[in-house]
Amino acid sequence: MSRTLDHTGPIGAATPTDRAARLRSTWHAAWNEGAVDALDDLLAPAYVRRRGPAGTPQGRGEFKAGISAVREAFPDLHTEIEDVVEDGDRLAVRWRSTGAHAGAFLGVPPTGRRVEVSGATFARFEGDTVAEEWVTFDARQLLEAIGVITTGHTAAVDPDLVRGVHRRFITGVTVVTTDDAGTPKGLAVNAFSSISLDPPMVLVCVQRSSATHPALHRATHLGVSILAADQLEVAKTFAGKSDDKFAEVLWTPGEHGTPLIDGSSAHLEVEIGERIEAGSHTVFTGRVVAAHHTDRAPLVYSGGGFFDISRTAPLPW
Repeated sequence: MSRTLDHTGPIGAATPTDRAARLRSTWHAAWNEGAVDALDDLLAPAYVRRRGPAGTPQGRGEFKAGISAVREAFPDLHTEIEDVVEDGDRLAVRWRSTGAHAGAFLGVPPTGRRVEVSGATFARFEGDTVAEEWVTFDARQLLEAIGVITTGHTAAVDPDLVRGVHRRFITGVTVVTTDDAGTPKGLAVNAFSSISLDPPMVLVCVQRSSATHPALHRATHLGVSILAADQLEVAKTFAGKSDDKFAEVLWTPGEHGTPLIDGSSAHLEVEIGERIEAGSHTVFTGRVVAAHHTDRAPLVYSGGGFFDISRTAPLPW
């Protein structure tokens, strides 16, 4: 069961709150003050740090060298831990870093530009030391700020024009859910897609401002209910901001505890693998661990409206 941890606590035995306090203290010393040797008391000798499936793993020494290199490029670097969440031997950390580009970085000479990057780190403890960490952040924020890539807002397409393009694309309507320490949480999502069938993997994109977003960050599993054509009211409920959306619908816990909406066209339960920061959203990817589908026609969304696909005629081909 997950819960948000207190931000303070005594340093001593390896209780969850103490782990969070030690992590905060060490993080501040290493990232904000440059005292990277403080990490030796927190990170296990065989510590491994990973960023994404294609990232090269770093050991403790490489990680310390990396922090020093970042601080040389951003000497006024300040990293703020916004939230720490505990789940057994794991801690999830949401953070935000700011600093001025005052030294060469990634081959780019100093620009003096102010840089802001946000992301999340997931740490696995063995006793009172961190054995592994996985980090995710939107690298585009950093690369745009120092001029490595040039897709900044000044060169971007008008958002209203892009929105108009998206409105021409037809999608289904899903309700993405999770169990948050015994409380069901969920929201309507049409940014849902299959990644692969072997292994079976999917992704959903959730706006970080959503009230359900923190619960999904804490969760190990999420549910995807593909709504049926007669569930327009369900779609409206989960697209809204009601404090208790589940009081207005019928639902059932799935095999892995995620809330699934009764009467849906299909259901999936997903073990969350990665949480990837991308612009204003987090992309949650994961492995399908349970699936069910029916003959009910799905609800369809396009151009700001909802449609019953069972009333359309298939094209011959």
